[in-house]
Amino acid sequence: MARSDFRYKSEFRVRFGETDLQGVVFNANYLLYIDTAQMDYLRHIGITYADMRERGNDIYIVDLNLQFSTPARYDEVIEAFARISGFGNSSVNMEFELYEKESGRLLATSQTTYVIVDAESGAPVRAPAYMRSAVRSFEENDTIEAE
Repeated sequence: MARSDFRYKSEFRVRFGETDLQGVVFNANYLLYIDTAQMDYLRHIGITYADMRERGNDIYIVDLNLQFSTPARYDEVIEAFARISGFGNSSVNMEFELYEKESGRLLATSQTTYVIVDAESGAPVRAPAYMRSAVRSFEENDTIEAE
């Protein structure tokens, strides 16, 4: 996928504590990067985690596929691209691509599935209209049902 296929991008710098003895980002930290990009994306489209909880919803990760391409290193700036590519009934599918900003080299890609649940019971619920509508509008994707 091309970076231009994404409407959302955030940036952050690799901190020393995120690297290992090889001088590269420790592999588990990529999951933190993906999680941060997911929450930042939702905040950007007007859905904060606190707002989601106040509306009685929560979001659980149920599947994550992460492909490593090249290592990131201390002090490099990472561009994290994110998008919601579709909804199931209660599921939300997201795609992520991480690039090193200066060189443009691809670091990693991820396809991740989340499930929207009732915040109290943890039971899956239909992805709410406020979320579908916000994504439909931001992504300019008329195939996403708003209701």
